[in-house]
Amino acid sequence: MTKTGGAARPSITADPESLLDTFQLYKKQISVTAVVLAVVVGGAFMWRANSARRETQAEKAFFEAMNLVSQRDAKAPDALMKVSQRYDGTAGGAQAALLYAQSRFDEGKYADGQKLLDGLKAPRAFVSGVEALKAAGYEGEQKFDLAAEHYLKAVDKAELQGEKDFLKGEAARALAAAGKRTEAAKLWGELADKPDSPMSAEGKIRVGELTVTTVKP
Repeated sequence: MTKTGGAARPSITADPESLLDTFQLYKKQISVTAVVLAVVVGGAFMWRANSARRETQAEKAFFEAMNLVSQRDAKAPDALMKVSQRYDGTAGGAQAALLYAQSRFDEGKYADGQKLLDGLKAPRAFVSGVEALKAAGYEGEQKFDLAAEHYLKAVDKAELQGEKDFLKGEAARALAAAGKRTEAAKLWGELADKPDSPMSAEGKIRVGELTVTTVKP
């Protein structure tokens, strides 16, 4: 009787000599791979340790700079700038940069503040805030089109829905200030259609304001 299926397949036997030859053939590759993996794993561990240490140092430096700010020390802006530059990419560095940029905006030195924010490597949690502060700076310069653009970028980067809605409202305000009433009304309309949004009630009011037409007597 003809065998079919699994019974038809020849039995598989492990030849010790063949396995040994195979191991010898790939021994070098196996060793190299093991070394590479060890280096990668070890490097990742060291990177995490160094990253955590740098974050701690940045936080300490930031609070030291903040102490100068609270004392209204004239050296405070320089201290914030140094922390933002030295610890770029950390939470402490990002917070220092945001405060420094805000201080530049408050003094009317918008270009200085925007330059710092443009070159900032902020951690993910701060990206939305960076874009929103850029927008606020452009509002200060009455560049409302650019302000709206960066508010919308902040919306995309924000993680919380309430934050997204608030920033969308800010973008709508900037568009209205730029004379783009239709675009502004569209954003407010999106907010008005979300009954669970804290911006919904205002959205309905703003849509009415932006779409009302003056009736001639």
